[in-house]
Amino acid sequence: MSEQDLYVIRASGECWAVHLGDETLGRFGERPKAIEAAVVVAEASARQGKAAGVVLEAGDDQVPIWDAGRDVYSGLS
Repeated sequence: MSEQDLYVIRASGECWAVHLGDETLGRFGERPKAIEAAVVVAEASARQGKAAGVVLEAGDDQVPIWDAGRDVYSGLS
């Protein structure tokens, strides 16, 4: 099984940051903007044939937002 590109959205001070592994890909002033950006890059990874997903950190939990092949994001509006 291939490794998944897991994009993690977490609060970072007064903003929201999107992370892939140890790398911070971007910081956003609003959580919805961070979610949208993470889904865009995850979709691009999926189009390249990689397993990809987006999760939102909520305390010690990770809430699934989007997964290649199963779009949960569009139901969150």
